[in-house]
Amino acid sequence: VSTQSTGPRQAHMPPRQDGKRRQRGSKGSWISKKDYKLLKLLFAQYDLDDSGTVSYEEFQKAFCDSPEFKAIMMPSIPIIFGELDTDHDGEMSFRELLAGYYPSCSIAELDDFINKYDRQWQQQKREQEANRGHGQLTMEQEEELESLMTTFDMNFDEECSQYEMELYCSNLGIGDDTVAEWFKEYDTDQNGKLNMVEFKEFFRTHWVDRHLTFS
Repeated sequence: VSTQSTGPRQAHMPPRQDGKRRQRGSKGSWISKKDYKLLKLLFAQYDLDDSGTVSYEEFQKAFCDSPEFKAIMMPSIPIIFGELDTDHDGEMSFRELLAGYYPSCSIAELDDFINKYDRQWQQQKREQEANRGHGQLTMEQEEELESLMTTFDMNFDEECSQYEMELYCSNLGIGDDTVAEWFKEYDTDQNGKLNMVEFKEFFRTHWVDRHLTFS
């Protein structure tokens, strides 16, 4: 399977020529916990300095992870960032990213989802802190990850291949080069797939250790 980066093939869409805003895979005014968490992960990938907002420079760097993709994306990046930065302060907040993916949601609805899911995470964060030194997942997190594996595992072999991860992450704006780096680190037997143990270790590191819990 090729690991050449093709970038976020479906993550963002430029404005329509008729001036109307495009829908970016909107699912109405409902955001599932799974999609919310994946967008949290995407935002963390953009937010290189962990400031809580994404600058234009950070956004540009995230989209230009390979020379060939950079040449394709460079003309569109200012347009995409301008669409997402709705208050035009030069920074993209997580709420603005959510609004870009879910344009049918009102600001009040977005705030409700953020407050609801983040409050749940804060509650579990206290549990995580006790286990952080031991590198443990809670039982609930273990169950969530086992369920999440079925989302990635398209051929039902109970493993997540690099291609399956690339395909899923392409919709979140995460390039194939980034996925390839993840597999170099977490695919311990180098067979091009993450088994359940490797899959859990990857998400434990990228979510739990970055304060992004699972439920």
